[in-house]
Amino acid sequence: MPDAAVETPNETLEQKMRRHTATFASRREDWDVFGFETKKDKKYARAQRRYVGASGSVGHQDTHAVPATCHTLSIMMVPPHHEQPMHGHETDEIFFVLEGECTVVWEKDGERAEAKLGKWDMISSPPTANHCIINHTDQPCWFQVMLGRPKPNRPSYTDPELRRLQDETVTR
Repeated sequence: MPDAAVETPNETLEQKMRRHTATFASRREDWDVFGFETKKDKKYARAQRRYVGASGSVGHQDTHAVPATCHTLSIMMVPPHHEQPMHGHETDEIFFVLEGECTVVWEKDGERAEAKLGKWDMISSPPTANHCIINHTDQPCWFQVMLGRPKPNRPSYTDPELRRLQDETVTR
Protein backbone atom coordinates (compact mmCIF):
# COMPACT_ATOMS: atom_id res chain seq x y z
CA MET A 1 0.00 0.00 0.00
CA PRO A 2 1.43 3.44 -0.89
CA ASP A 3 2.33 6.03 1.71
CA ALA A 4 -1.09 7.30 2.80
CA ALA A 5 0.13 10.74 3.84
CA VAL A 6 1.70 11.69 0.49
CA GLU A 7 -0.58 13.52 -1.93
CA THR A 8 0.74 13.65 -5.46
CA PRO A 9 0.12 16.35 -8.08
CA ASN A 10 -2.65 15.50 -10.55
CA GLU A 11 -3.89 12.71 -8.30
CA THR A 12 -7.06 11.09 -9.63
CA LEU A 13 -10.10 10.59 -7.45
CA GLU A 14 -9.49 6.83 -7.48
CA GLN A 15 -5.87 7.34 -6.32
CA LYS A 16 -7.01 9.60 -3.53
CA MET A 17 -9.69 7.08 -2.53
CA ARG A 18 -7.09 4.30 -2.35
CA ARG A 19 -4.88 6.53 -0.19
CA HIS A 20 -7.79 6.97 2.21
CA THR A 21 -8.68 3.26 2.37
CA ALA A 22 -7.36 0.86 5.00
CA THR A 23 -8.26 -2.81 5.00
CA PHE A 24 -7.96 -5.24 7.88
CA ALA A 25 -5.49 -7.31 5.83
CA SER A 26 -3.27 -4.26 5.23
CA ARG A 27 -3.10 -3.33 8.94
CA ARG A 28 -0.26 -4.80 10.98
CA GLU A 29 -1.22 -6.31 14.32
CA ASP A 30 1.21 -4.36 16.53
CA TRP A 31 1.99 -6.12 19.82
CA ASP A 32 5.09 -3.97 20.42
CA VAL A 33 3.46 -0.57 20.72
CA PHE A 34 2.57 -1.29 24.38
CA GLY A 35 5.73 -3.33 25.00
CA PHE A 36 6.95 -1.11 27.82
CA GLU A 37 3.66 -1.79 29.66
CA THR A 38 4.17 -5.53 29.18
CA LYS A 39 7.63 -5.18 30.76
CA LYS A 40 5.86 -4.22 33.97
CA ASP A 41 3.13 -6.88 33.76
CA LYS A 42 2.30 -9.48 31.06
CA LYS A 43 -1.44 -8.85 31.62
CA TYR A 44 -1.01 -5.51 29.79
CA ALA A 45 -0.14 -7.25 26.47
CA ARG A 46 -2.58 -6.34 23.69
CA ALA A 47 -2.53 -5.67 19.96
CA GLN A 48 -3.37 -2.52 18.01
CA ARG A 49 -4.15 -2.08 14.30
CA ARG A 50 -3.97 1.59 13.26
CA TYR A 51 -6.39 2.80 10.57
CA VAL A 52 -6.59 6.62 10.85
CA GLY A 53 -3.62 8.45 12.31
CA ALA A 54 -1.10 6.90 14.65
CA SER A 55 -3.19 7.23 17.84
CA GLY A 56 -1.86 8.42 21.18
CA SER A 57 0.32 5.38 21.68
CA VAL A 58 3.00 6.17 19.10
CA GLY A 59 5.04 9.04 17.74
CA HIS A 60 2.75 9.77 14.75
CA GLN A 61 5.12 8.41 12.12
CA ASP A 62 2.90 5.56 10.88
CA THR A 63 2.82 6.47 7.19
CA HIS A 64 0.65 3.44 6.39
CA ALA A 65 -2.32 4.84 8.32
CA VAL A 66 -4.89 7.03 6.59
CA PRO A 67 -3.94 10.66 7.35
CA ALA A 68 -5.74 12.01 10.43
CA THR A 69 -7.43 15.40 10.15
CA CYS A 70 -9.69 15.44 13.21
CA HIS A 71 -9.41 12.10 15.08
CA THR A 72 -7.59 8.77 15.16
CA LEU A 73 -9.11 5.33 14.72
CA SER A 74 -7.61 1.97 15.60
CA ILE A 75 -8.76 -1.52 16.48
CA MET A 76 -7.55 -3.00 19.75
CA MET A 77 -7.61 -6.64 20.80
CA VAL A 78 -7.34 -7.42 24.49
CA PRO A 79 -6.66 -11.13 25.10
CA PRO A 80 -8.60 -13.09 27.73
CA HIS A 81 -7.79 -11.99 31.30
CA HIS A 82 -5.66 -9.03 30.14
CA GLU A 83 -6.24 -5.31 30.67
CA GLN A 84 -5.03 -1.80 29.94
CA PRO A 85 -3.26 0.04 32.74
CA MET A 86 -5.12 3.02 34.22
CA HIS A 87 -4.40 6.12 32.13
CA GLY A 88 -5.90 9.31 30.76
CA HIS A 89 -5.70 11.51 27.66
CA GLU A 90 -6.02 15.22 26.92
CA THR A 91 -8.97 14.41 24.65
CA ASP A 92 -12.04 12.18 24.56
CA GLU A 93 -11.42 8.49 23.87
CA ILE A 94 -14.26 6.43 22.45
CA PHE A 95 -14.42 2.65 22.78
CA PHE A 96 -16.87 0.67 20.61
CA VAL A 97 -16.96 -3.08 21.27
CA LEU A 98 -16.91 -5.11 18.06
CA GLU A 99 -16.67 -8.59 19.58
CA GLY A 100 -16.46 -9.92 23.12
CA GLU A 101 -17.07 -8.34 26.51
CA CYS A 102 -15.08 -6.04 28.76
CA THR A 103 -15.32 -3.84 31.81
CA VAL A 104 -14.45 -0.15 31.50
CA VAL A 105 -13.27 1.50 34.70
CA TRP A 106 -13.13 5.24 35.34
CA GLU A 107 -11.32 6.85 38.27
CA LYS A 108 -11.34 10.47 39.37
CA ASP A 109 -10.63 12.13 42.72
CA GLY A 110 -10.78 8.82 44.62
CA GLU A 111 -14.10 7.79 43.05
CA ARG A 112 -14.37 4.67 40.86
CA ALA A 113 -17.09 3.65 38.40
CA GLU A 114 -17.42 0.51 36.23
CA ALA A 115 -19.46 -0.32 33.15
CA LYS A 116 -19.72 -3.74 31.54
CA LEU A 117 -19.83 -3.59 27.74
CA GLY A 118 -20.64 -6.20 25.13
CA LYS A 119 -20.83 -6.41 21.36
CA TRP A 120 -22.04 -3.14 19.76
CA ASP A 121 -21.82 -1.21 23.07
CA MET A 122 -19.73 1.95 23.39
CA ILE A 123 -18.46 4.43 25.92
CA SER A 124 -16.89 7.85 25.48
CA SER A 125 -14.26 8.51 28.15
CA PRO A 126 -13.80 12.23 28.80
CA PRO A 127 -10.37 13.76 29.31
CA THR A 128 -11.30 14.46 32.93
CA ALA A 129 -11.36 10.78 34.00
CA ASN A 130 -8.60 8.17 34.03
CA HIS A 131 -9.74 4.89 32.56
CA CYS A 132 -8.82 1.31 31.71
CA ILE A 133 -10.41 -1.68 30.00
CA ILE A 134 -10.38 -5.12 31.61
CA ASN A 135 -11.18 -8.38 29.83
CA HIS A 136 -12.38 -10.76 32.58
CA THR A 137 -13.57 -13.36 30.06
CA ASP A 138 -12.07 -16.42 28.37
CA GLN A 139 -12.48 -14.83 24.89
CA PRO A 140 -10.61 -11.98 23.19
CA CYS A 141 -12.30 -8.58 23.24
CA TRP A 142 -12.06 -6.52 20.02
CA PHE A 143 -12.97 -2.85 20.08
CA GLN A 144 -12.66 0.25 17.97
CA VAL A 145 -10.81 3.16 19.58
CA MET A 146 -11.12 6.80 18.54
CA LEU A 147 -9.18 9.69 20.04
CA GLY A 148 -10.58 13.18 19.48
CA ARG A 149 -7.40 14.76 18.06
CA PRO A 150 -5.42 13.90 14.91
CA LYS A 151 -2.14 13.75 16.87
CA PRO A 152 -2.99 13.12 20.51
CA ASN A 153 -0.37 12.99 23.23
CA ARG A 154 0.77 9.64 24.55
CA PRO A 155 -1.30 8.28 27.47
CA SER A 156 -0.79 9.75 30.92
CA TYR A 157 -0.43 6.80 33.31
CA THR A 158 -1.41 6.84 36.98
CA ASP A 159 1.37 4.30 37.74
CA PRO A 160 4.74 6.06 38.26
CA GLU A 161 6.70 3.03 36.99
CA LEU A 162 4.75 3.03 33.71
CA ARG A 163 5.39 6.77 33.33
CA ARG A 164 9.12 6.12 33.78
CA LEU A 165 9.11 3.20 31.30
CA GLN A 166 7.15 5.30 28.80
CA ASP A 167 9.69 8.15 29.10
CA GLU A 168 12.48 5.66 28.32
CA THR A 169 10.68 4.24 25.27
CA VAL A 170 10.85 5.69 21.78
CA THR A 171 7.81 4.81 19.70
CA ARG A 172 7.26 4.94 15.96
